[in-house]
Amino acid sequence: MKKLHIRFRLLGLMILIMVSGSCNEDFLDRPPEDQLVIDNFYSNPEQVNAATAALYGFPWFTINDKALWSIGDAMSGNLWTNDGNIGQFYTFGVNQNNPHLFEAWESLYRVVAYANSVILNVPQQAGESVSEELINRAVGEGKFMRATAYFYLVRLFGEVPIIEDNSKYAFDPLIPKNRVEDVYTLIERDLKYAETYLAEEYSGRDVGRVTSWAAKTLLAKVYLTLKDYQNAKIYAEDVIVNSGRSLLPNYADLFMAANNNNQESLFALQWMACVDWGTQNTTQAYWARTGELTGVGDGWGGYTSATIDLQNDFEDGDKRRKATYMQYGDFYSELKSADGGYHYDIVNDNEGRGPANTHVKKYVIGSPQDNDGDVCFMSTGINTYMIRLADAYLTYVEAAIGDQAETSDAKALEYFNVVRTRAGLPSKTSVSFLDLLKERRTEFAFESQYWYDLLRYYNHDAQAMINMVSTQEKGTYQVADDWEGDENNPDAYVVNSVNYSLTDDKVMLPIPSTDVDKNPLLAPDVAAEPYQFDE
Repeated sequence: MKKLHIRFRLLGLMILIMVSGSCNEDFLDRPPEDQLVIDNFYSNPEQVNAATAALYGFPWFTINDKALWSIGDAMSGNLWTNDGNIGQFYTFGVNQNNPHLFEAWESLYRVVAYANSVILNVPQQAGESVSEELINRAVGEGKFMRATAYFYLVRLFGEVPIIEDNSKYAFDPLIPKNRVEDVYTLIERDLKYAETYLAEEYSGRDVGRVTSWAAKTLLAKVYLTLKDYQNAKIYAEDVIVNSGRSLLPNYADLFMAANNNNQESLFALQWMACVDWGTQNTTQAYWARTGELTGVGDGWGGYTSATIDLQNDFEDGDKRRKATYMQYGDFYSELKSADGGYHYDIVNDNEGRGPANTHVKKYVIGSPQDNDGDVCFMSTGINTYMIRLADAYLTYVEAAIGDQAETSDAKALEYFNVVRTRAGLPSKTSVSFLDLLKERRTEFAFESQYWYDLLRYYNHDAQAMINMVSTQEKGTYQVADDWEGDENNPDAYVVNSVNYSLTDDKVMLPIPSTDVDKNPLLAPDVAAEPYQFDE
């Protein structure tokens, strides 16, 4: 744990380095500051805004690079992969030395550290020109980010250390784990503050910052996880009815960089392409089927495809499918636009493009020519969605179902069918928990959400969830050796069948060994301690 806390001690310097740079139009572009020290950094509103802007990208970079979707999609059964380290999640065989496990842990605690710096330093160091409203908003942004990081940590690892002031632990690597209920208390307190002090909307360079609606939606999901269904419904409906936001008419438009920070986006990581390492979204590099699509030398998506299990959950006519993954015959006018668009065909495994009949489309936005030059090697500027408005709709529905098998509540059905209508699917007159789970899966596939949906299922009925996941068809439809281009030929595909059994002891992830070795208090057999909150 010592290495982790050395990073925390250097946090102030790291933020100052991050926020020095050139000024442009976006709130991520920082004002130039050649000589900055912590005592004068928050002297004006521009510097305060620069400090909070740092919360939206770099500290999340490492988890977004691979860990977020290794957990959310590969482990949950959405994403087929033959990558060894990602494959440990896919097969429920994650060991404590897995690099992506460490990346998730490290990145989430980096978010906590950045957030703590803002929460503690802005009120103490803000200059006279910084209004109380801006101070409260900045602290609200910090607390929102800290709550989000801890919401991931507690669901993935369970008992984890609560850190509200990193300086207290600068010279003490032995930090105890805290109880799960205390972690949720911190999350709720932070989000209540954020709900109160974040603005409802932003304009100009501040568009893309989290709002009170984002805090309320996250609170609704926290209450849903805790089975506080009444509060989950109250908060979700507040967002649905009063935010003034609505779903984009065309689902595919959500995943074009030109539509970053659209009306449906409530919280998204904000990325800048072609600037510095750690400021960009790298997802396209791993998911694009071939460099033919990216035009910049990356595009290694031959090892990532939609599983058969995910494909089977998409109903006929679902408009979301094409925007989620490519299958034979699909045409994308936004890709290879200079050549008139891109037709997806199936390439035999012998040609080195991967064995599956599908490849991921979501977050694959194409070449520099397709994006006004805003794509470079392992670098795009498309935001990563963390919370979308559709989440509020489906959170309400899940809360209305509660511990029942299904619901026919009129309001829940209305909200459920809003999501289905956009997808081009017929309305339902009742919704079961499994209906809801499938709808969430197809709505948010490859947005790193489904594992957390399955964890809520586990809390409802552990054995049913384990049975479902253990019988998933996590394989792919492999192209036959005698493939001749006829996708309707039943002999064209061979089912590459794969199943992996989940057991109770694999539901939670282990804390990385590098940190347990340095801090034995993190070991699984060491009891968590109650956390003493300041009143």
